[in-house]
Amino acid sequence: MGLELEARIRNKNAILICVMNGGVTLTADLSRSMDCDVRFDYLQVARYRDKTVGGSLHWLKEPKLSLQNQTVVLIDDIYDEGYTMEELVSYCEKHEANEVITSVLLYKQKSSPQVGSKPDIYGLEVMDRYVYGYGMDYKGYLRNLPAIYAIGE
Repeated sequence: MGLELEARIRNKNAILICVMNGGVTLTADLSRSMDCDVRFDYLQVARYRDKTVGGSLHWLKEPKLSLQNQTVVLIDDIYDEGYTMEELVSYCEKHEANEVITSVLLYKQKSSPQVGSKPDIYGLEVMDRYVYGYGMDYKGYLRNLPAIYAIGE
């Protein structure tokens, strides 16, 4: 993922925006694997609120850096139904970003249609199960696990 992202943003002075809290582990690992200049910011939104089913999106913190005329890389843990990423891309476009690149660790295979476009860059495709670990939580806990786990059907 890091090499693919580096190739897309080299010489663009991109802003990496970590989607808190789930994107923090991936953002740290991706940024260390790239050999190019980037700036960092973060935003915080919540859909799950320590539950296993998403609700409406609540903004807790907007980015501080200006996105106008910038290449923005949104980094999140998982692309599930697509609602969060669609709203974040729309936010960046409303703030006049030149380019928005979406990057997630996991792209969930869904039987029902997902909202918005598939992420530009993702690490793995996973089955439609609740996953946790490596930045993703289970009811507010277990983000610190070094691997990815799934709840059985």
